[in-house]
Amino acid sequence: MLGSNNSLLVTGSSRGLGMLLAETYLSMGMKVFGCSRNASTIEHQNYRHFVLDISDEASIISMFKEISLLKIRLDLVINNAGMTQSSLGILTRAKAASEIINTNILGTFLITREALKLMQRQHYGRIVNFSSINVPLGSVGSSIYNASKAAMESMATTLSRENAKADITINTIGLSVVDKTGMSDSLTPKALAEKQRLLIKPDLIKVEEIIHAINFLASPLSKNICAQTIYFGGA
Repeated sequence: MLGSNNSLLVTGSSRGLGMLLAETYLSMGMKVFGCSRNASTIEHQNYRHFVLDISDEASIISMFKEISLLKIRLDLVINNAGMTQSSLGILTRAKAASEIINTNILGTFLITREALKLMQRQHYGRIVNFSSINVPLGSVGSSIYNASKAAMESMATTLSRENAKADITINTIGLSVVDKTGMSDSLTPKALAEKQRLLIKPDLIKVEEIIHAINFLASPLSKNICAQTIYFGGA
């Protein structure tokens, strides 16, 4: 069980799901690091926020250097930051596609790479990535986004193999639509109904459910669970 002796990093923590996760783990007494392109409104003695773009290599290296200098064991990294897409493939411009790829793939890779360096030195670590139910559903209007999340899942498998001898795991949670985070608001009623129609469990998921899944994957007892993807909603 995660508690006051643990610390974690949440990317994309200035709003939405990332902010809710940071606030929840702070309420559990944990030390929380957060990062995003925007400043954070979280004010807590156990919270430190870094303003950066996760696709900027120099900024990511600098952040992890600062975390390392604090001599605090980083137990968990949650790769929450990401960009979405709502356009048919033939209408998606290269600039928009590049931004999604840079954030969702390159950004996740850079965070994971630097986290692994730190976790290897401390001989322990858990990394949880957020993918999407869109990957198995092949949701219309999300071609680049879906591809970026599929790449994230594949990357987790390869990096897990590269770190197989250490007590480090990398797993993925495939989210469906999360309640009270802006996800449902970003969909038209028609689009939301269509997505729910395709799901085995169509209800909006709550943050508490996501935290339950994270805590399971982050447990010391989950040391042999790696390179797995858990999809909320079913497909």
